[in-house]
Amino acid sequence: MEKTGSKHIRKISDKSLVEQALQKREEAYSAIVSRYQERVTKYILLLVSNNDDAKDISQETFEKAFGMLHSYDSQFAFSTWLFTIAKNCCIDFLRKQRLNVRSIETMTNSDDPGGRSSSVPSPEENFIFEQEIDKLKRHIEKLPELYREVAELRFLHEYAYEEIAKELNLPLGTIKTRIRRAKEHLIKDGKFNLYILS
Repeated sequence: MEKTGSKHIRKISDKSLVEQALQKREEAYSAIVSRYQERVTKYILLLVSNNDDAKDISQETFEKAFGMLHSYDSQFAFSTWLFTIAKNCCIDFLRKQRLNVRSIETMTNSDDPGGRSSSVPSPEENFIFEQEIDKLKRHIEKLPELYREVAELRFLHEYAYEEIAKELNLPLGTIKTRIRRAKEHLIKDGKFNLYILS
């Protein structure tokens, strides 16, 4: 059995953590939260400006994600699936507050005028994400060679910075610089959403 302690978490793939969580292993749930909580909260803050609300929505995101973990399709990046739930939780929150949600809803094809919960990623959203990942792959292939490999490891395979540094035998600072510049190229050339390149 794979270990999920703090010393080993960076070596475990999202897919493996999800499989362990589906087997009701509490340490796997904790590992997923540890890996994504900060990124999810930062993303939510782009949509909901209040810090306390963002923390509440972040907690709700993980609760809903764990509640429907069996519906996650491993052909898609786990982070994409999780951020979709976060976005839809934001939409639900704003609807309850009777605030304007159009700016968020333009990010998806799953508008629900009936006001029902939209937290589960729809087949249409999954199709859009599949197209987005294909687009990302094409743009990464066009990057200068210096940035191509780090971008593939980070944005397609979701390696941690430390893992990439070890894989390529390069200083961590060099890796962070190359990833930042690769991200700048991709945002400029492909107009990708920031959360995809987190």
